[in-house]
Amino acid sequence: MISFVVKGRPASVQSSAQNKAAWAAKIVAAATVKCAAPLVGNGLRIKITFFYNALPDFDSDNISKPICDALNGIAYTDDHQLADRHVKRRDMGERYVFRRINPQ
Repeated sequence: MISFVVKGRPASVQSSAQNKAAWAAKIVAAATVKCAAPLVGNGLRIKITFFYNALPDFDSDNISKPICDALNGIAYTDDHQLADRHVKRRDMGERYVFRRINPQ
């Protein structure tokens, strides 16, 4: 399992090219630290959790595509290797317990 945190507002599929590129750069920077080499094989799973202070104006599923695309060549060779994609959003005002995640 590979876990990492990316701070900032995620880009959605509808975001401008500039916003998607800036978001992708943050993802690449965080993932590169955790991923020595892309995973091989099929049947991979990805879990994405977006924490927000104010309810976002985009659907949760619309933020997964830019994230999965940014991880191509870093976490896996290509996102076609993903068999499952689980995306959720959570209010920062709630209480949570985090395990095995370094927020740095």
